[in-house]
Amino acid sequence: MNEELRQFIKESLERGQDREAIRNVLLEAGWQEREVSSGLAAFADVTFPVAVPRPRPYIHAREAFLYLVSFISLYVFAFSLGAVFFGLIDHHFSSSIYRYDPGPSAAQTTALAAVIVAFPLYLFLMRRLAAAVTADPERRQSLIRRWLTYLTLVVGAAVILGDVIALLARLLAGDPTTGFVLKVVAILVITGPIFGYYLWDMRQAEEEVAQSTARAAPVLRGLVIAAVVVVIATLGYSVYLVGTPGQQRDVRLDERRIDDLRDISRNIDRFLQLNEAMPESLEDMKGPRFHVNSIEDPETGVFYEYRVMEGTRYELCAVFTTDNTEGRRGERRSFSDSVWDHGVGLTCFQLEAKAETLGP
Repeated sequence: MNEELRQFIKESLERGQDREAIRNVLLEAGWQEREVSSGLAAFADVTFPVAVPRPRPYIHAREAFLYLVSFISLYVFAFSLGAVFFGLIDHHFSSSIYRYDPGPSAAQTTALAAVIVAFPLYLFLMRRLAAAVTADPERRQSLIRRWLTYLTLVVGAAVILGDVIALLARLLAGDPTTGFVLKVVAILVITGPIFGYYLWDMRQAEEEVAQSTARAAPVLRGLVIAAVVVVIATLGYSVYLVGTPGQQRDVRLDERRIDDLRDISRNIDRFLQLNEAMPESLEDMKGPRFHVNSIEDPETGVFYEYRVMEGTRYELCAVFTTDNTEGRRGERRSFSDSVWDHGVGLTCFQLEAKAETLGP
């Protein structure tokens, strides 16, 4: 605050001048509204022979903790929501020639979990902190809050600037793929509102807090509702694509079955190399010279089916609960991937042992 302004307000109050009269005369003299409001707010509105200064902004350790956790949750939410958007874009707009989508990755499911946890936590903490600011407007000037806000503005500005440059570079290079453009838009959709809100918030800190907060309450409420709707819709659609926890468990079990069958197939090749004959049953490969992970279904404990057909040709069968070809029909994939395609229910894979492919 300007010391000359502060001294004038202090002397005027001590001489019994009305606050509104002090405000009007300062505005007529050319002072800015925010400067006048800040100067008057520095003195308590109490009856006393001399002007009583308000305590300078002070933040308790508990509030510092809340501010730090709220901003950390904001960063986690923003980065995780970006990962969710990227996963949706890759699912719908990646090239079918090169894309191989075996299902949701651990990174995507982790991002979903992070959004589900971080977003409500951020809203809850910001509501607590906003209530504290409403009760004591001077808390808006807390140092840690200002530093974290400016840090957020710097990060947001850097991300927006980098995205615009990257998009322009791709456009100038003549390679603006749909997926890339949508990813840039997704990042702008996430960082833009965050940057805009905290930029507005810092400006409000320079104005009369009580009045500006009251005026902005409906707008902020609308922004929060819109953000909640967007996040819930995004999470809902993502969960629809990823599947329920039960569906994910089925996918993981089927992946385990495929891994077991691959392992059995490799050991059949090794059995043929060592014995110059095919194993009569899967139990023939339980010796120390073989390294079979499992010959049993991970859920039911029933042995996988094995039948020798003709010569070195054989059949391995397992019961699956999912269809791993869903959403991948028409894609170009290697034979080693497509040979293990399966639907729901009993699926048998016709294979051929090749002893010559193994080393000693």
